Amino acid sequence: MPYALRLLFALLDLGPELEKLLGDKWPAYRDQLLALSARVGESDVSAELRDALEALVAQLLTETPQAADLVRRAVADLRRQAEDEAAARESAGMVRRRGRVRPLDGTVLLSDEEDNTGVLKVPVFYGTDRARGDDTPSGYFRGLRGALAFGIARVSVPTRGRELGELTSPRWWRLEFSEDPEKHVILTGVEALDRDVFTTTLKDSLAAADERDALIFIHGYNVSFENAARRAAQISVDLKFSGRTLMYSWASAADAKQYTVDEGTVEWSREHFEAFLKLALTEIGAREVHVIAHSMGNRALVNTLERIKSWQLPAGAATLGQVIFAAPDIDRDRFIQLAAAFKGCARRCTLYASSRDVALRASKFVHGYPRAGEAGEALLIVDGVDTIDATLVDTSLVGLHHSYFGSKRSILNDMFNLIKQQLAPDQRFDLQSVGEALKRYWSYRA
Repeated sequence: MPYALRLLFALLDLGPELEKLLGDKWPAYRDQLLALSARVGESDVSAELRDALEALVAQLLTETPQAADLVRRAVADLRRQAEDEAAARESAGMVRRRGRVRPLDGTVLLSDEEDNTGVLKVPVFYGTDRARGDDTPSGYFRGLRGALAFGIARVSVPTRGRELGELTSPRWWRLEFSEDPEKHVILTGVEALDRDVFTTTLKDSLAAADERDALIFIHGYNVSFENAARRAAQISVDLKFSGRTLMYSWASAADAKQYTVDEGTVEWSREHFEAFLKLALTEIGAREVHVIAHSMGNRALVNTLERIKSWQLPAGAATLGQVIFAAPDIDRDRFIQLAAAFKGCARRCTLYASSRDVALRASKFVHGYPRAGEAGEALLIVDGVDTIDATLVDTSLVGLHHSYFGSKRSILNDMFNLIKQQLAPDQRFDLQSVGEALKRYWSYRA
């Protein structure tokens, strides 16, 4: 893990002590730490982010002698640890290489709109409770609450020269100042539809698909409608999903400083997501509906699943297939309570956790209690959910706002085997069983 991220983790862990020592000055530092944590997923560890973190440390060292001493000791410990690891690598003759994600095996995703330049045009059927914005694709929906609306977001995804999970966009340091369909994942258009037209269009599209399965993606905190649609399309392409891709975009403010606003909004959004999930299960002719929720988006999903057994679904309704909780930013104890209610509601439920997730560390920093997506001592093991400790890989779907180290593998590989191949954990090569009986979970092989 890069030194800068270790330092960020250390400062987050020092939060309770620094709060006592700094008093009224603490909220400003807390907000800076949370803002830095939110920026990690956008650019991993950029030079700008490192500079901002160093400036924050320098500022802390000018505060009370006790606070400065606390920070100074943490920095010294991290440097000693880094030096010891470097010495160990040198003595072992290790060569450090940046890992590359190996490609998935399986059939190629078929599309009616793939051109010969290696660009795949993916329709993402959306439901959202965002307020309407302007007529541009990037500004079509805002980060404010609105009425439940439906439509199609059209996204182009390059299939050449893009690593698995990479959500490419123009970067100024690469001298890229405009979007290029052959390089970048781009939201090209948004088409609003009323509910009946949306349902009919999706039903017809699904009937023509290779598989009558639907995949619903629910994004996390600090995500715009544009980036949610781009991510949904990228995941669909990388999973080689042959059904139709859906997205529920709750009204995240898409602002790193609005964490508590997003918390309130995702709770408010639950009834809207519940209506969207019911529509997918009962009105579009799907055989199975799979759901991937990331980070704070798991709150909308878990709160909905709590009530699913009380639903009176008609004959012929779709089966809830694979339900995936990716790095869930929800109170660990609350998840345990709700899991008892939704046990058995889906073909399989899978939770990916990590002890190296900066966003979850920041969330625990705010709430004071472990999150369901944490690994280590707080790893959540509950009946009816396959828990996978993904600390050795990347719970971010590669870059999904929780990306913080170069991984050789990604949970996207495992999701492919889960959704496409319908394999149980003991059938997936990269996973190994840990513990026994009610304390059993799965981890990636070293």
